[in-house]
Amino acid sequence: MFRDGAETLLVFGLGGERFAIALSAVDEVIDAPLVRAIPDSALSVLGVAAIRGTLVTMYDPRPILNVEGPVDDAALLFVRGDRRVGLVVAALHDTIVVEASEVRSVPGAGGSDRVLAGVVRRGSELIAILDADALLDAAIAADEARGE
Repeated sequence: MFRDGAETLLVFGLGGERFAIALSAVDEVIDAPLVRAIPDSALSVLGVAAIRGTLVTMYDPRPILNVEGPVDDAALLFVRGDRRVGLVVAALHDTIVVEASEVRSVPGAGGSDRVLAGVVRRGSELIAILDADALLDAAIAADEARGE
């Protein structure tokens, strides 16, 4: 992230908070699909959705980010290895271009918490910048740990 000094971020809402993720990490953005729950799945797994004939596991970022509220507006799709996975969000906002110099470190975040990469101020709002790989790793790890 921020290799050449600036990064385009996709801003979305969850539980009244604003988050951003590198647009380059997102394969596709779609309207929230119909998600079918998977019995006994981890909290981070909403279920599966049929996207153009392929079943895609849809993850819920709320337990990882410790926020509440609906996730019914859109899904961000990512390519992980040889499969696609989705992350559902409450509200898509816009894209913003952020210079590396604008990103502030996260107060109180330890080195083990890689999900929150920093914060940026836009007007009176603070937007939490998320590391897409770390967020998806955390969601998938919670799912895999549940299966053990």
